[in-house]
Amino acid sequence: MPAVVRLPVGKALTVRAAADVFLDSLDNANTLRSYGIGVGKTAEHLGETRPLATVADDEIGGALEQLWGEAAVNTWNARRASVLSWLGWCAERGYDGPAVPAWVKRMPPPDSETPARSKMAVDRLIARRDVHLREKTL
Repeated sequence: MPAVVRLPVGKALTVRAAADVFLDSLDNANTLRSYGIGVGKTAEHLGETRPLATVADDEIGGALEQLWGEAAVNTWNARRASVLSWLGWCAERGYDGPAVPAWVKRMPPPDSETPARSKMAVDRLIARRDVHLREKTL
């Protein structure tokens, strides 16, 4: 069951407050660590004290581009996903705020450089009697 989180009432939710409340709602330590980087740096970049409702969608895209535009594909996708989750979480709770713009796309992971062996080559390796079962399974 999701935890009930009390958000500030009677005043505009700032970028930092929205980020902190979202991060406090995460239960998994690994998710918190990873999302803390993406959401935390994005909040700093946008201006922590400004109301979340005043942030435009394109500002989110610009922040992602500036912070991680030159990063590895997996890093870009992870940071984009953390910000997407944060803003979706805020929207689900009825707080006005930006969204990740459509032009900020998830990048396809690069092809693996590890050569794949053919089925026949794998069958030949498994059939070898001079290799013990342990090594075959590893």
